[in-house]
Amino acid sequence: MKELAIIFFCTWKFAATFPFAIYVLKMSFIETLVYTNIGGIIGTLTFVFFSDFLIKIWRRILPEGLVLNRKTKKKFTGRNRKLIKIKTRYGFYGIVILTPVLLSIPVGSFLTVKYYGKGRRNILWLITGQILWSFVYTFFYTKIKI
Repeated sequence: MKELAIIFFCTWKFAATFPFAIYVLKMSFIETLVYTNIGGIIGTLTFVFFSDFLIKIWRRILPEGLVLNRKTKKKFTGRNRKLIKIKTRYGFYGIVILTPVLLSIPVGSFLTVKYYGKGRRNILWLITGQILWSFVYTFFYTKIKI
């Protein structure tokens, strides 16, 4: 049951799951790597395809013609500004690196699909970034534990 909890939590907030897995559930290095990566991969795949679905629905509901005719100026919130800043400053690879650390898997997947598409290469890069961060986090937290 603890394995399913780790897999589920890793689909949403990847970085916050490692201390819980290592300190509370007392998982080993290998167990932590396996279950967090399974959860991260499931989360990445789920949210990439869900984001693509949401974007298609949004475009169907609000076609480009309606967007051009509106008179009100678009409001930029603090969150929108941060997301655009990440996209313009760091690009695709910045999103890949920041997704498991600062962004969550759903937000990183959505930004990737929205700005760079749902290509196989993009999905593989997201998964690769998540796997690399998994090794970093697991190594770091197991060394602190000792």
